Amino acid sequence: MKQNLRPVIGINSTYYADKHRWYRVPVNYVNAVYEAGGLPLIFPCKPSKEELSVYLERVDGMLFVGGADYPADLYDDLVHKRSLAMNAKRAETDIMLMKMVLNETDLPVLGICAGHQLLAISNGGKLIQHIDFVDKHEKTGDIYHKIEIKGGKWLKSIFNRSSIIVNSNHHQAVAPEHFPSDYDITAYSPEGLIEAMEYKGDRFILGLQWHPERIDNEEHKKAIFEYFIDNTRKRILTE
Repeated sequence: MKQNLRPVIGINSTYYADKHRWYRVPVNYVNAVYEAGGLPLIFPCKPSKEELSVYLERVDGMLFVGGADYPADLYDDLVHKRSLAMNAKRAETDIMLMKMVLNETDLPVLGICAGHQLLAISNGGKLIQHIDFVDKHEKTGDIYHKIEIKGGKWLKSIFNRSSIIVNSNHHQAVAPEHFPSDYDITAYSPEGLIEAMEYKGDRFILGLQWHPERIDNEEHKKAIFEYFIDNTRKRILTE
């Protein structure tokens, strides 16, 4: 197989219900996939299993992107007063799509920020709905801080070091006391927040709480997205 093959990478979208009605994806995700050798395919924000199945037949990997807060009822919790729920159509589509990807396909998966949280929710996990020390992780723009990489194999293989600097912009996090048993926590912030999670099996499934698609360090972004794209190529080879 040629190394310049562009695997098709599905990207979930957000629904905006103004008079024009938009499906939207931040351009940084699309560019990061393309620059790493993939071909982005934006999925409609439409909770139709039949339609989503047609899209899934055409992709080689899935990227789940950031956004507003997933509704607390998705993980059987009461709504926190500081919660900023995303559009209901996106939430319904995303939970359906993630479960389809995880349970009905063997596609490599990369989840970023809300996509990382969605990965946990879809596997029975829960979220911390508001971080008390949120000023260390969310302000007007990204906050840069160190994280420690521990265990797992994907993140360790990507960076080959025990700590890295990441960019953070979130007020929620995956709850450690309700963490999916089929996954490993593979990175922590200095305050103990879960910064990355990986599937314990051989399949590439990686969730990252930070935003590599827009990080200032181009080599950092390149390392993550190229590793993801390489894993989609490996899957194509084994089919």
